[in-house]
Amino acid sequence: MLAEASVFIAIYVPALVANGSATLISRGHPIDMGLRLPDGRRVLGDGKTVEGFTLAMLYATSIAFTFALLLNNPLIAYYGVIAGLGALIGDMVGSFTKRRLGLERGAHAPILDQLDFIIGAYLLTIMAGYKPNLIMAIAFAVMVYMLHRITNIVAYRLGIKSVPW
Repeated sequence: MLAEASVFIAIYVPALVANGSATLISRGHPIDMGLRLPDGRRVLGDGKTVEGFTLAMLYATSIAFTFALLLNNPLIAYYGVIAGLGALIGDMVGSFTKRRLGLERGAHAPILDQLDFIIGAYLLTIMAGYKPNLIMAIAFAVMVYMLHRITNIVAYRLGIKSVPW
């Protein structure tokens, strides 16, 4: 069970890293290239940039390969990179959903804000062939939710973020 938990964590930590590191670049070229849908709203908005995506994938890939080397398991690199990509896609799906609901960048969307990226990571790794333990996946999602809330509140109180979510 400990070995299974170690592999699970090693696969999904790159998703956390990807989600967090994409925000390190505050400006760049929007992934949606400024396109608007017939409803007049942007596809994703200015918050999703090519530069942020690239940095996030670089960090996620580095972490995935490091865990693969440490645990001597090349599949961790494969699934870790996929988890990182899934996290970024999940986050973009969350942004797309918020735009369709008429919510602007930074608007509060409970659950969606905290879990879109981990759900994306789960879905993409499952599509790639990884079969995560359901109990571990639920426990990790709960931990991610709480960690996301705590870190955002701390960042808000430190003046790093303009909103506590």
